[in-house]
Amino acid sequence: MRYFKILNNERYTKFLIAKSIEVEDFKDLDLEELFNLHSKYLKILYKNLDKEDIQIASPNLLDLKIEIANRIFKNCYFCEHRCYVNREKEKGFCRIRRSCYSTEFLHYGEEDILIPSHTIFFCGCNFKCVFCQNWDISQVYFENIPHNCKIYNPKEMAKIIEVRRGRNVNFVGGEPTPHLHKILETLKYININIPIVWNSNFYLTPEGIELLKGVVDIYLTDFKFGNNKCGERLSKVKNYFDILKRNHLLIKDEEIIIRHLVMPNHLICCTNEIFRFISKNLKNALVNVMFQYRPEYKAKFYRDISRTLTYDEMILALELAKKYKLNLI
Repeated sequence: MRYFKILNNERYTKFLIAKSIEVEDFKDLDLEELFNLHSKYLKILYKNLDKEDIQIASPNLLDLKIEIANRIFKNCYFCEHRCYVNREKEKGFCRIRRSCYSTEFLHYGEEDILIPSHTIFFCGCNFKCVFCQNWDISQVYFENIPHNCKIYNPKEMAKIIEVRRGRNVNFVGGEPTPHLHKILETLKYININIPIVWNSNFYLTPEGIELLKGVVDIYLTDFKFGNNKCGERLSKVKNYFDILKRNHLLIKDEEIIIRHLVMPNHLICCTNEIFRFISKNLKNALVNVMFQYRPEYKAKFYRDISRTLTYDEMILALELAKKYKLNLI
């Protein structure tokens, strides 16, 4: 994995390479023109992933990404709810206007290759999962800043990241997608060679994924449901399986860890279908089959998920992973 070469300082993290790629002036371009310019320079970045020496340019590809993200924020379609609201003035489905975070710390409970992971937990989410285990930070309504959340300042967080010196920077939540513009701005102020992990429900638009390309080193995706119906009933999102399949295909050539939280009574409708898709389309992805489901938040009102997993369900999940020859982590 290229990730390990970054850890050994044999390669540069992608966001540093993005900062080394000089782009032409873009301030007077419209959004379509900005994306066309972005596509041009993103191709250049991927041809330069093995650069042995980099110098910060101005303006650069990361500056261009930030400009695009800030414009989208004013007509927001970072995620597939596509609210198209000006989030400087009103809230979309995610209910987030001002970016906040709950905690940041070196996390030792992630996958082995990631720890210690400098994990930054953003407040708010674009999902409304009825079983959310982090509901106290993800399901809050931002009428005011919640007592358990702090205002997110990109420049200050960059300083914290450089002091913490984890094995990577792990942007999570809640959900990081509504905060994409602030995360890109944070990278502008980081000057150390540290891998970036995007830890997400992965319900982004293709435009959102395009902005992540060239800055994210590992995609840590959360693949919950194997059909659209379960996604809409339990997380209140439309076309879940179709969108997650499309988005994973958009990053199939990247380094990916897929997490699947096995849920009671959802082995056939969800686990089997997700594993089938991964086996057919994402042969290089690492897969973490997770058994820590517990009925939190509103799960008690949904009979099918109102209990923990049985031993037989755990065994079946592992048998399915073996059947589909997944690369387990």
